[in-house]
Amino acid sequence: MWASSRYAIAHDKGSSHGGSRIFRRTMFEGEHYNPIVARAEELWRKLEKEAGTRLLQPSGGLCIGPRDGELIVDALRCAEAGGVEHELLEPDQLAARFPQHAHIPGDVGVYEPGAGVLNPEAAITAAFGLATAAGAQLRTASGVTAIHPEETGVRIETADEVVTARSAIVATGAWFTDLLPDLPLRIQRSSLMWFTGADRATYRPDRFPVFIRESGPVDGWGIPDVDGRGVKLGAGPSAPKPWIDHPRDNDHPVDEKDVEPVAGFCRAAFPGLTPTPVDARACMNSKTPDGDFVLGSPEAAPRLVLAGGFSGHGFKHASAVGEIVADLALAGGSSIPLERFSPDRFRS
Repeated sequence: MWASSRYAIAHDKGSSHGGSRIFRRTMFEGEHYNPIVARAEELWRKLEKEAGTRLLQPSGGLCIGPRDGELIVDALRCAEAGGVEHELLEPDQLAARFPQHAHIPGDVGVYEPGAGVLNPEAAITAAFGLATAAGAQLRTASGVTAIHPEETGVRIETADEVVTARSAIVATGAWFTDLLPDLPLRIQRSSLMWFTGADRATYRPDRFPVFIRESGPVDGWGIPDVDGRGVKLGAGPSAPKPWIDHPRDNDHPVDEKDVEPVAGFCRAAFPGLTPTPVDARACMNSKTPDGDFVLGSPEAAPRLVLAGGFSGHGFKHASAVGEIVADLALAGGSSIPLERFSPDRFRS
């Protein structure tokens, strides 16, 4: 295997940095993700064992919102369909067990004890370490400039060399449309921020699960204090987040426009946290029009395997996505149903 990367391994220029990512199997995004995330959990555990390092830290997970709201309804349906251990918490149970969250009348919780926190930099480093030990060749600081599908293979151009291969996997994140401009992907700036309060122990993983909340204007997500920096929070889909034309447009520090939606969520959702971030980092997401991934080969270029458009909920699935695209490239198929993720679904 030959691979090329524009930056060093586990860099902070894209969408897989910041020390923590939510892992959950309550797939409110749709039941079609259940087989992917189930396999992802198996592969994360396998990677931990083979690399000899902890990548997935348990914390439990919560979905919080009105009982008849889309988040709770979809989370319950997908958890039941996927055989995921979960518990429905009534408003008084939610308030008693997780008092860190602001009480909003009528809100219930779906608690998943098996959820937790992935360390993205450690996971990427571990995966590449094992890959190179197995013989993979990796080029860093050598971005791909062009991809040319041909009848019998693919020709790949970088600034330094031209490589030919039987097939190629394209997984370039927000840079996807530099190489494949026909896909309708958009890039959204989405900053990461950390907050602290007087009782920091209350927000550690053993007492404060990862969560997603959709309670009207109280819309966001969070991760416990896993590294001493504080609680990591982000604003949900209803918050104003700028669209950018190209990844290079995201290369500037977090500013007041980035901070206010997240600080506002912190203020409304957590009375025990100070709504001023102690740290903040720029991030971005490559989004599809329907919010589903792009996974598969386009009919017009069957030698290409595309993996992108993860729309802000991709890292938890990354281990399984890697296996899927490897199977597609080497064997032409996957045991996991991929119809919903076809690159050709956007063709008119």
